[in-house]
Amino acid sequence: MEWFFLPWTFMAYLTAGFDPAGPPRTERHWYEPPGPAEKWMIETAYETVAAGNRCTRCGAPLGRPRLRADAWPVRVAARCRGTARHRHRAAVFRTPDGLHTHPLVRA
Repeated sequence: MEWFFLPWTFMAYLTAGFDPAGPPRTERHWYEPPGPAEKWMIETAYETVAAGNRCTRCGAPLGRPRLRADAWPVRVAARCRGTARHRHRAAVFRTPDGLHTHPLVRA
């Protein structure tokens, strides 16, 4: 009778819900540095923001943002392409709900 329960076992295994965050018992510590996927998401988000915004002081377009992702919070810095090269900064924090991003503001 083992053959009778075999399809049920596979069906229960294959139809289980998929959780991309991993098993619920696996907790990430707040002091862990951001992983490659988080760095990529932050970099992509701020490249999009910098491409669509201008410097708040001189109106020049913003350059490519750079990340300082040693630990949390991740620091993002961008400079305008004008002659004064004004700095713009933002911070990204990890929260239980996900990533919390701040806007690029002039430093």
